[in-house]
Amino acid sequence: MPIRSLTAAVWTPSGRGAVATIRVRGNLTTLSETITRNFHATSGRSLAEIPLQRISFGQWGRSEVDSEQSAVGSEASVAEDVVVCRTGPDACEIHCHGGDAAVRRILADLRCLGCEIVDWRSQLEAERGVWEREHADALSRATTLRAAGWIAVQAGRMERAIAELTKLVANGHRELAASRANEMLAWANFGSHLTRPWEVVLAGRPNVGKSSLINALVGFERSIVFDEPGTTRDVVTAETVLDGWAIRLSDTAGQRGSARDLEAAGIARAREAFAAADARLLLIDVSQPPHADDWQLLTEWSDAIVVAHKADLSDIWGEALPTNAIRVSSLLRTGLKDLSSAIVTRLVPQLPPEVAVIPLTDRQRSELMAFRHPLTPNPYTPRGLE
Repeated sequence: MPIRSLTAAVWTPSGRGAVATIRVRGNLTTLSETITRNFHATSGRSLAEIPLQRISFGQWGRSEVDSEQSAVGSEASVAEDVVVCRTGPDACEIHCHGGDAAVRRILADLRCLGCEIVDWRSQLEAERGVWEREHADALSRATTLRAAGWIAVQAGRMERAIAELTKLVANGHRELAASRANEMLAWANFGSHLTRPWEVVLAGRPNVGKSSLINALVGFERSIVFDEPGTTRDVVTAETVLDGWAIRLSDTAGQRGSARDLEAAGIARAREAFAAADARLLLIDVSQPPHADDWQLLTEWSDAIVVAHKADLSDIWGEALPTNAIRVSSLLRTGLKDLSSAIVTRLVPQLPPEVAVIPLTDRQRSELMAFRHPLTPNPYTPRGLE
């Protein structure tokens, strides 16, 4: 792929760190001239003279650049200790102090010399293509170590799969291509949650203990806990990990038919969040007699995981309690293991086969959707593709 200009991108996370890496890519002659204007190797060698994959220590300064070109003011007068390494015929890496000031100063110097500052993803895509960029981007955004493992093994799989589907269609096997595309799309929802948490929303009557349950599941007091109906008027979230999967728990306003004004608005937002959740927890306070609002919620959300909360107190519900309810006491921390297992089973009822091709991005899902035969209904429509 021809290189039309110099680009520079930061390849390490933003914020403070021990070392930051800036990758510069472009024509070797232009690259060498630009870097040499600022980098003064202890060995006295120019960038072009440094062998590939060999590090060169030196200082980054503006002694050879007109001070009027400075884009960073007083920062330019202080030399930075850096390590430079040519990683390829048209690329080099600059390793500097991990603080934001050093990174800003080097990027500003490169910009003054005509280097385009880009995101690391676009730089990777220009060099290795969209498939590898998407995979690297997804891996960088993995929510947990378990999720990262699933993403890592997908390297190259989708690109090969699309090529095979294209070949099937070209050879007249449209139905077979659609069937295989649908098999991959069946894991679209799973793939999308490798880079974002699963949404688990709690609902129930006021003072049923939603906030206390979230605190118990997360392990610290994140939610509002106050003994007054209507305390939680907005959706309050906290994140945790269950069985290796990232979960975002949302504590919503207590549901009751007599609510008015501001509280009613909070209940409306709670219902929206509850409807959109990947899994729903419906809490019942077993220490209080059944209420009409409880029955309304149980009827309306028959697919919710029912939590018989405050199980450490006397059970007033008795036989009226749904048989599938999970008894939990946030105070005594009992029943949390069973509840966590039920949540994970609801979110991930089945793991993909080890050889499965899993779409990780919207673009990949769209690529697969294009192979679906218009006359062949898809037996499974992943969330977000309805």
